[in-house]
Amino acid sequence: MGGSGLVVHDLSVGYGPVRALRRVSLEVPEGAVVTVLGGNGAGKSTLLRAISRTLSFHGGAVTEGGVRLGDRRLDALPPDRVVAAGVSQVPEGRRVFARMTVADNLRAGALGGTRSGRAAALERVHELFPVLAERAGQRAGLLSGGEQQMLAVARALMAGPKVLLLDEPSLGLAPLMARRIADTVREINAQGTSVLLVEQNAALALRLATRAYVLEVGEVALSGPADELAASDEVRRRYLGVVDEGAVADAEQAGGARRTLTRWQGEDA
Repeated sequence: MGGSGLVVHDLSVGYGPVRALRRVSLEVPEGAVVTVLGGNGAGKSTLLRAISRTLSFHGGAVTEGGVRLGDRRLDALPPDRVVAAGVSQVPEGRRVFARMTVADNLRAGALGGTRSGRAAALERVHELFPVLAERAGQRAGLLSGGEQQMLAVARALMAGPKVLLLDEPSLGLAPLMARRIADTVREINAQGTSVLLVEQNAALALRLATRAYVLEVGEVALSGPADELAASDEVRRRYLGVVDEGAVADAEQAGGARRTLTRWQGEDA
């Protein structure tokens, strides 16, 4: 693996004696959308924190391996220098500054940039999210959940990242708002920003991505083109809620009870 994209190589992470990731490798080529799937506790958020160098805030540490963006190592940088190098993260749960205005939240995302760079970034996010321009003077905590997610994404974009790390952007949103967020991810990518997406709605994630990785208990269990994984019986059964109807019919005829698979999300956004 190599080139000008984001490369994670043999990354292992621990929280004290607990191993959360074991020799995980993946690549986000320049201009691509890559998704990471997996159940709760698989290590998806830990992976993003390791890339953004925010693990220490959660009591974790990288024990092996490294992360590069192009020719630059990220694993030796503090979090603010990772952002300056071109990688911004949108954490799970939005995490906006609730008592600050929308405008001040966006300014916080652009700290350290030039005046012209901040102006260009603000114009970009207002084009992507017109509602944020309309609500510039409103406290962020008074926005709806979907609007707060827009603000969290916009704040990360204010730094002008080459790679955007998105952690569960549709979590807790109504299907219509989840679709709007998905459309925005497509537009962000079309404008030249690579995206590494962790998303609990596997169907949505596989439609957005060109390549996918499946984490299980901190290790990469499957990887490949997103359309191939979407067609995989194993992925369809475990993450898309699709069952083999013929096998179910055979089981019922044999007197077995019909099994119901738990979906990650009831609505297909």
